[in-house]
Formats: sequence, C-alpha cells, structure tokens
Amino acid sequence: MTFAELYSICVVLLYIVSNKCIIYYVFWKQIVIFAALIKTYRLMKRTIITLSFLAIAAFTQVALAQKTVQYATFEQINQKWKTQEISLPKNVSSPSVTQLVRAFNEVWRTEPGDMVVLKTDNPKKFKKLNSGIDAVSYVNQNASGNFLESIGVGEAPWMEARTWIRSNGHRFFAVNLGMPDSQETVMAFYDFNPDNSTLVPDTGIADGLVPETEVGRMSMKLPEEGDEVIVNEHIPGWNSVLGTVYTWDGMHLKRGGTTFTGFTDMIAQYKEDVGEMPNDFTKFALVDIDDDGTPELWLRTEDNYDGAYFCMGNGTPQLITSENWKIKGSICEHGVLVAGSAGTGSFYAHYVLLENSRVVDSIHYNSEYNIATEDMKVTYSRGDNPISIEEGEKATAKLGKAKDVEPLWHSLMR
Repeated sequence: MTFAELYSICVVLLYIVSNKCIIYYVFWKQIVIFAALIKTYRLMKRTIITLSFLAIAAFTQVALAQKTVQYATFEQINQKWKTQEISLPKNVSSPSVTQLVRAFNEVWRTEPGDMVVLKTDNPKKFKKLNSGIDAVSYVNQNASGNFLESIGVGEAPWMEARTWIRSNGHRFFAVNLGMPDSQETVMAFYDFNPDNSTLVPDTGIADGLVPETEVGRMSMKLPEEGDEVIVNEHIPGWNSVLGTVYTWDGMHLKRGGTTFTGFTDMIAQYKEDVGEMPNDFTKFALVDIDDDGTPELWLRTEDNYDGAYFCMGNGTPQLITSENWKIKGSICEHGVLVAGSAGTGSFYAHYVLLENSRVVDSIHYNSEYNIATEDMKVTYSRGDNPISIEEGEKATAKLGKAKDVEPLWHSLMR
C-alpha cells in the first residue's frame, strides 16, 4: 500500500470518529437538558405541593378560629349578671335545674355549662369524651333533680347549680362558678317567674351575702341535699376558712352561724391548756400581731372573761396563749403577753414571741411575795424547764412594748 492510500484511509476514519463524537456529545447534552427539566419539574411540583399544604393549613386555622368558643370570663359575668334577665321558652313553667343551666349558659357561656348541655343533648358523645383516664369533665345531678354539678379536670372551671321552690310559686335559682386556685368566683341568683318564663336577677340575695371580716375573698358551697348554703371567707395566709351558714326559709337565704374549719381542734388545744371550757366563745377578732401580713385569731366569750389567741398561718391553728377573768392579754410589738394575779401575793405572766405566724418562744414568769420574810421569789421557765432570771428578762424583752389595739369584734355562732 502506498503512502497516499494509507493517508486517505486515515482521513476517512478520522472523519467517521469525529462525526460519532459530535453525535455522542449532542446526545449527552440532550440527556443533561432533559435531566435538568425533570429536576426543575420536581422542584416546581414540590413547591406547588408545599404551597398547597400551607394554604390548606392557613384556611383550616382561619376556620377553626372562626369556630373557637368564646367563653364568658368570671369578671364579665360578675359585672353584668345583676342587670340582665334570661328568657326561657314560653311553654316552660316548671323548669328543671338542667333547663335553667342551659338558659344561663346561652347568655353566659362557660365550659362547665357546655358539658351540661352536651350530656343532655348527646349523652353518647359526652360518655365517649369522658371515658377512662382521658376524661375532661364530670357532670352529676342528684335524685331530686334540684342540684347539678359540672366539674372540669385539672385547672378547668367548675359549676354548681341549685333550685328551690318558693312559697309564692316561683323558683329560686343559684349558680356557683369557680376555678382551682382562682381568686375570683361567680355567685349568681335568680327568681324564675312561671308567668313569663323569665329568670330575673335576685340582687337582694346577692347583696345580703356580706363577708364577716371583709379581708378575704368569698366562695360558696351549694347543698346537694338539705337547705344550708355555706359562704366561705378565705383569709389571706390561712388554711382554715371562715364559714357562714345561710338557711333556706321558703323565700330567702337566712343568715345563721359563723365558725371556722378546724374550730374543734382549736377548742381541744384550749381545753388542754386551761383544763376546762368555762364558757363558749361567742366572738372573734383578726389582729396581725407580728405584722407579717397574716392575721392571728383572737377568741373571747361574750362577757370578755375568757379568751384565746391562735396563730393561723402555719398550716393548722396553733394556740398562742389563753386568758381568763384574772389573767388578761396585751398585744405587744412582737407577741402576746397575758398577766394577772395567781393568788394572794402571787403574780403570773406568760410571754409568747411570734415570728412569721409561728410561736418561736414561750416564757412563763412567776413571782411570790412572802409576807413573813418580805422576800419576793421570782422564777422564769421555758416550758417545763427553769431558766435564769437574766435569761428570762432578756427573752421577755424581745416582745417589745404593748400596742394600743382596738380590735373589731365579729359574732361567732356555732
């Protein structure tokens, strides 16, 4: 083969290879473009789907917001219930407590009121909602049909409602609303007139529930059975509650006796200290002896002969000291001093130091004058343990000076 022939063959082969490379390049380029288009499509599809989900979520939130129940607050109810009548259907002349709660809830919608309506209208749904450990509410109506309670779980609000038939044929309707650890409650009262099927606010009853001390918030307990309504005053810093009994008399709630939770324990402590109960305590006063913001309790008999002081801010009532017709008390800057005659030529005093509603020291003083020797014997003791005169004088000086206190006495009836 000549050189010319070989050269011609090489040129031909080079041409063929070059054309195939161009074809392959073009084909590869098309594949790359196609892949890019697919990727772009997927990104667009993902974006469209994401935007669709966002739009659906936004629409759902708007829809839910529009359907969110707006419950009346206790403040709103307390501000307006006394001026707003509530109408029932005209054919209702003898409503049950459930019907009255429904009517109240239509004007003053609350969560426990909704639970009452749900249990009445759709008991299956209510049962499903409140079965097992996931229950959210408890609704109970007594056998007489005149008392109803709806109690939410945890921090949810609760409701009590009670009806009485008045001697004039009307119905008296009481609603009690509260929340755990809440400082505000609702105590609303109505007269139901069967002639026009209307609940009219009974402001006379409401205005008659006057707190005994006016230093604590009020709450109420309606009776499931019986006719005694308990109105409690929650004194700041106390675990004990001052309760006043109001008894239904056929037309109104009549104010009765006032006492304290834990009162039996107080009397037991007093008897242990004095050995007897000469007369019943008939009045009390609240005095913040140690100026810690929590008042102490001062009890006395009607004739002021006998009395007792208690710390109330330390979980359970704690007797400070007692007084009788011979030994009277004085409130000092930092505690209580009771002192008086202990017999011919004898004198007794009890110094009790208080701090943060606790008894932190208790010193007994006794002096006895010997007429024959003209000597004065003085002893101090802390409890049953004798202490020196120097230690006694130092401890009693901590009480400070006597304060001029004019307590406001309240009636105490059991």
